[in-house]
Amino acid sequence: MSRIEKGLAEDQVQGKIYDKILFTRLIKYLKPYKFLVVISFILLLFITATNLLSPVITQRAVDRIILSNNNLIEFNDLSEAEEFSTEYPKIKFKQYEFARKGYLIFPKKKINFIPKQKIEELKESGEILLKIAVLNNTEEVRNMLSDVDFIEVSDEELVILNSTITELKNSGNLSREQLKTLRKRDFDKLTFYGILFFIVITSQLIFTYFQVFFINVAAQKAMYDLRRDLFYRLERMPLSFFDKNPIGRLVTRVTNDIGTLNEMLGNGLIQLIQEMFVLVGIMVAMLLYDWKLALVSFAILPVTVVLFTIFIKRSRKIYRTMRRKLANINATLSEDISGFKIIQLFNQYKRKVDEFKIINGEYYATSIKMMKLFAFFRPAINSTRRIAVAILLWYGGGQIIQDKITLGVFMVFLWFLDRFFEPIHHLSEKFNIMQAAMSGAERIFDLMDKDIEDYKLEKSGEISSDLKGEIEFKNVWLRYNDNGDVLKDISFKVKSGEKVALVGHTGSGKTSIISILSGLYPFQKGEIRIDGKNIGKYNLKELRRNIGIVQQDVFLFSGTIRDNIVLSDESISDAEMKKVARYVNVHDFVENQPEKYMEPVMERGATFSVGQRQLIAFARVLAYDPAIFVLDEATSNIDTETEILIQDALQKLMENRTSIIIAHRLSTIQHVDRIIVLHKGRIIEEGNHQELLANEGLYYDLYRLQYQ
Repeated sequence: MSRIEKGLAEDQVQGKIYDKILFTRLIKYLKPYKFLVVISFILLLFITATNLLSPVITQRAVDRIILSNNNLIEFNDLSEAEEFSTEYPKIKFKQYEFARKGYLIFPKKKINFIPKQKIEELKESGEILLKIAVLNNTEEVRNMLSDVDFIEVSDEELVILNSTITELKNSGNLSREQLKTLRKRDFDKLTFYGILFFIVITSQLIFTYFQVFFINVAAQKAMYDLRRDLFYRLERMPLSFFDKNPIGRLVTRVTNDIGTLNEMLGNGLIQLIQEMFVLVGIMVAMLLYDWKLALVSFAILPVTVVLFTIFIKRSRKIYRTMRRKLANINATLSEDISGFKIIQLFNQYKRKVDEFKIINGEYYATSIKMMKLFAFFRPAINSTRRIAVAILLWYGGGQIIQDKITLGVFMVFLWFLDRFFEPIHHLSEKFNIMQAAMSGAERIFDLMDKDIEDYKLEKSGEISSDLKGEIEFKNVWLRYNDNGDVLKDISFKVKSGEKVALVGHTGSGKTSIISILSGLYPFQKGEIRIDGKNIGKYNLKELRRNIGIVQQDVFLFSGTIRDNIVLSDESISDAEMKKVARYVNVHDFVENQPEKYMEPVMERGATFSVGQRQLIAFARVLAYDPAIFVLDEATSNIDTETEILIQDALQKLMENRTSIIIAHRLSTIQHVDRIIVLHKGRIIEEGNHQELLANEGLYYDLYRLQYQ
């Protein structure tokens, strides 16, 4: 595993293509919108029906009108005709009685159900006519056929041989207009079938539109709920969770992973279900039309199943590699773009380009492997389709020659066979979507299953908006992980309104004290009290409202200066905001901006200086008027002029307010009431500036290092 891959193991595809547990959990998000889902599935059935109706209509038009191949048997009376039809129940006869004679008309392909000997007897007696056309029995039609033989079977219909009509047309005894009149019955039926076909296609369009709309609305709503729950979950995670998980990976969970789930629910999955419905419908329809021809058409199916199984196994392996390589590219881009200033300063262009070339090349090579697999699979499936068509031509053509099936049925089978292979193509195309979705679901629900620490929950504790700010640590121990204790038996007390500084080497535990005071991390042993009450008895939201912290690296949100001061708290009026801004010396700076308090703030306040960001942070703290003020090394790396403004703002902020200052620059804390010196997680000294210098301990050493 490469240097970059070591930190990306969790991004690899580890789940199955289909995981029942994950899928069940995902479907729960669709339950509130089950009405839309049910309607969508009902529409799927209608879409399947319209898909199957189109070829059926075509077959009926070809067999019953365009190539009408009916037969007629003439009987002396209707009773003989009824007796004959009863003898052959598998044939659907159409019975007529006219001029005391009985007639039976039936499709030519059904003639095979009548014994050949019986057919020969009917031919010898002249009682059967093969390949007839049924025409309207009107005076105009009879006049056109005055010179040829025809049989009247009812007052509305008469029968003539198809060959007779062809002879009349070829001999010139029947004009085009007369032919239209003669076949008006058939033209009317063709018009009906054409309208019916148009209605089916239009219905399919309407059903598909609403089906796609309803399922996508349901999918969007479900993903909205899932994204909301996931973000809500992330907000309630302890800081230790964010210490272990890169922000980019968490952003991917809320965006890309949920996006793949949305694509699966709204596009991939529903299309596959639709194709499965159509596939089953086609198989049933083929078996109902002609089960022998259907089984012959399915002869190539085992080969297709083997090919598809091989494709699934190989593509999943390659896809997993592709996803890992893509994660490497994303990680490298994120790191290099974030640190581009360092790359420029240290002339690392070539090394970074070479590094990216390697990673990009690995992804390219894996992509080529996937393309080669698709390049083999798709032609292979197309070849099996063509082989199936060839088998159908061989067998079905013979059936047509033997009058066992009609041309219309053969055309329907060709359409069904062509449509039969489409779901296999679609499944291969949607396979990666299903893999990515299940992989995304695995990571999302893994994140959802992580325990939320008890201390992070919104407790129904006491709400105190008038805290005095008295703080007491009693034998507090803290460890973040198994690497050892960060704070060891910490005990101290800060009186209300007192100003206390925390100093010590990096890693001595200064920031950790503030973190557990604010409830950002749980501590293992000891007790923390505020105004004499255990910190656990306070409502966490109100507790944090009464602790104002300004960090060294001030974070500003994208928006406006006003938004960053009031943090969307509507209870803080513009007048109060400006009053606070003037008090902490930020008002003049804001007024010099083109849009003043509505001046846009870029990401993290990149267009402002460090000192300007800190002044805005002071205004933010004071706007909420906390009982406890914490300054976390916020006066380093600023110019002298800005530092004067900040020092003045600090004096105002700390006035009549419990204050804790963390600083390496000892000049900023010489006038505090008390200094607590930390070393390796323990308190080793405590006193004011002069007392600690006189003790010549660690504080004295730190002071000498800075001023000598």
